[in-house]
Amino acid sequence: MAIACCHHRMHSLGFALGVLKMILRSKSLALFAVFSFATAVVAQEDGAPRYQDVEGEEIFGPDYQPQAAPEKGLPLYIGRPNAGISAPDSLLLLPQDSFRPMSGTWSLPNEDLQRQLPSEVPLLRDVRRGFQTWQVPRLNPNRGLPAPPADLGAEMKVHYVYVGQGAGAIIELPCGVAAVDLGGEFGGGSGSVDGGSLFVAYLKAFMEQHPSYSNTIDVVYLSHAHADHINGAKQLATSGIAIDKVVDNGQTSTEGSVGKQTDFRNWATEGDLKHRYSAVELARQVTATGATNAAIDPFSCATVTAFWGGANEKLASPGYSNPNNHSVVLRFDFGQASFLFMGDLETNAAKDMLDQFDENTEVFDADVLQLAHHGAEDGINDSLLKMVSPRIAILSMGDRTSKGPQSGWGHGHPRLDSLSILQDDPVTVGEMRSSPQTFWGYPKEEVPTKEVIINRAIYGTGWEGTIVVTATQSGQYTVATGQGH
Repeated sequence: MAIACCHHRMHSLGFALGVLKMILRSKSLALFAVFSFATAVVAQEDGAPRYQDVEGEEIFGPDYQPQAAPEKGLPLYIGRPNAGISAPDSLLLLPQDSFRPMSGTWSLPNEDLQRQLPSEVPLLRDVRRGFQTWQVPRLNPNRGLPAPPADLGAEMKVHYVYVGQGAGAIIELPCGVAAVDLGGEFGGGSGSVDGGSLFVAYLKAFMEQHPSYSNTIDVVYLSHAHADHINGAKQLATSGIAIDKVVDNGQTSTEGSVGKQTDFRNWATEGDLKHRYSAVELARQVTATGATNAAIDPFSCATVTAFWGGANEKLASPGYSNPNNHSVVLRFDFGQASFLFMGDLETNAAKDMLDQFDENTEVFDADVLQLAHHGAEDGINDSLLKMVSPRIAILSMGDRTSKGPQSGWGHGHPRLDSLSILQDDPVTVGEMRSSPQTFWGYPKEEVPTKEVIINRAIYGTGWEGTIVVTATQSGQYTVATGQGH
C-alpha cells in the first residue's frame, strides 16, 4: 500500500496516542504497558488498521470503503442444502440472475413465452418485493428428510485448528479437502501467538499425512476480511501448497485487510477469476435456498451452500461498517451430517439474514455450529440458536495466557453471557458432554476469567486445543480434543 510519508506519520501518531490512552486505562504492569506500546507502534508501521472500533477491530471509514469485485467469477446457481425447501431438479442449472424481475413479468432465459415465477422457488425478501404480489404465490414447501446415503459408514472430518484468537478450519472429505479461513491471532503482547503460522504449520503437517490430496486444497473459503481470519494468507503463499479455487465475499480494495483478501484472491487463482473464483455477495443472491457453483462446491461426495456475504449496499446501515457483518456463511452437508460456519456475523446482521430467508429459515438447521465471533456476546442469540438447533457447538478462540490487545483477553472472548445462552433453557445445544468440564470465560474484556461448568457439547480451541469432529454419512459424530495445543 503506497501512502505519503507525512500522511503515514499522522496516522502513526494518532494510533500511538490512542494506544497511550489505552495503556493509561490499563491495570497491567508498567513494564508490560511499555512493551505493548512498542509492539502497537511497530504494528502500525506494518499496516495496522486505519479505523478501529472500541474493541480494536478493523472497520471501514471515510477513505477506506470496499468495492464490489470487478470480476465476480462463476455465476451463482440455486443451492439445495439438505434442510429447508428443496429446489426441483429442473431449476438447479439456472443462474440466480434468471430470477430477477424483468419488465414487470417473469420468464425463463431464452424462452419466448412469458410465465409466472414457479412457486417451487422461494426468493429472498428483497427480491420478492420486486414482483407483484400475484406473481409470487406462497410456497407449499417440501421439507422431507434427505435420502439415506449410499455409504452409511463413510466419514468426513473437520479440524478446527487452534490459532489463538481467530479462526481456521480444514474440511477433510473422501473426495477432497477445503480450508475455511486461515487464522489467527496477531498483534503481539504477553503470551501471544502467530495464529497464521500455527494454521499453516498444521495444514502442512496434515498434507504430509494425507498424500492422496497431492498437496492441493480444492477450495479456500475466506469468510471476511479481518486479520484474525486471513492472517495465514502470506504464509500459505510460501508453503508450497497449491490452491485450486477461492471463495470470498467479493469485497475489493487496495488497502487494509480487504486489500490482503484481494491480493490473496488474485495470487491463488493466478488471475483466472472467471473459472477459479466466486464472489458471494448479497446483491447476487436471489433464492432463499442459498447459492452454489463449481467453486463453492467442487466436491462429488458433499454438498456446499453459501449464504449471505458481501453487502456493500448496506454499508451506511448500522453495524455494516464492520467487516464481520459481511461474512460468508457456509453450510456443508455430508449425507445426513451437517456443519454450519458463521464467520463473525454479528447478531444484527444475523437477524437481517434470517429476515431475508424468512420463507426458508430451515436451511440454517445444522448439527455442528461454529459460533460466530469467537464466543462474543454479539455472535449468538436465542433466535439464531433456535433456527440452527445445533447438536454440537464449536468456539474458535484464544487461550487465557495471551494478554495482547488482539487476544481473547483483549476482546473478552468467550463471554460468560454467550456460554449461558448456549446452555440455559429454553434453547440450548442439543447434546451433552460425557461428563461436565470446568473451563473459563470472561465477564467483559481485559478482566480476569471466571470458571464455568460446561455440561453441553460445547468445545473451545482455547480450552482444549485443536478440535476434530468426525461425522459419518448416517449423521453420527465423535469429537476429539487436545490436538496440537
